[in-house]
Amino acid sequence: MSNVADALLAATTSPFSSRGVLAAGLFSGFVGVAAVALPLSTKHKRWVFWTGWCGAAIFFALYVSNRGATASALTAAVCVFIAAIYAFYFTPFIKIGGRVRTFWISDAREDPDVPPPPKDSYVDRVTAPSMWWTLAGLGVITGAFALSMGWLAPVGIMGGALLAAPLATIGHLDRKDRFPVARGQFIPFAIVVLTSIPTLLWPVVAYFVAYFLTTPVEPVNDEPSPFIDSDT
Repeated sequence: MSNVADALLAATTSPFSSRGVLAAGLFSGFVGVAAVALPLSTKHKRWVFWTGWCGAAIFFALYVSNRGATASALTAAVCVFIAAIYAFYFTPFIKIGGRVRTFWISDAREDPDVPPPPKDSYVDRVTAPSMWWTLAGLGVITGAFALSMGWLAPVGIMGGALLAAPLATIGHLDRKDRFPVARGQFIPFAIVVLTSIPTLLWPVVAYFVAYFLTTPVEPVNDEPSPFIDSDT
């Protein structure tokens, strides 16, 4: 990321390295961000969002073109990555295969083609895959931080709290709602476990402690749970 910033600041010799090109990139990015607030349909907001961000990626890539093709490609990739992360967590603007891909189910509901929340969603707000892949990404960050601090470094191990806190909450919800461990999301769960090794697995322990200390809540309709057997 610092290389991209250095490239943006150092680009001065290319014919594209003018303040006008930089301003065009900033304006395009602003249009992309502002698309959320426009009085348009979700479909048209989505079009404005991606047009703005793609324009920003192109202009910024041109602005650093004197640094070489690698710098331009990296700059464009960073712009698209930032746009994708922003779109996934804060908007309904990622739609692939006719389905809205977003962290929050409420954002997906802005699209008329989206079905009701799945039964294994977290409090009808976040789907299980979205939650667990986000936790997997968080695990990679905390694990990498712990490794950078060195094995058994107290600071690195305590950095696992960033992952342990949400894992404990999720463990409580999984058991409370009578679901199996990780609600069947075993691939991201495995990533969480592996990336917790540098933090001595204590975030995973926090998940299981919360899971097994929570009492499952009986379904409102009194139907037997297909996941956890009832004692009655």
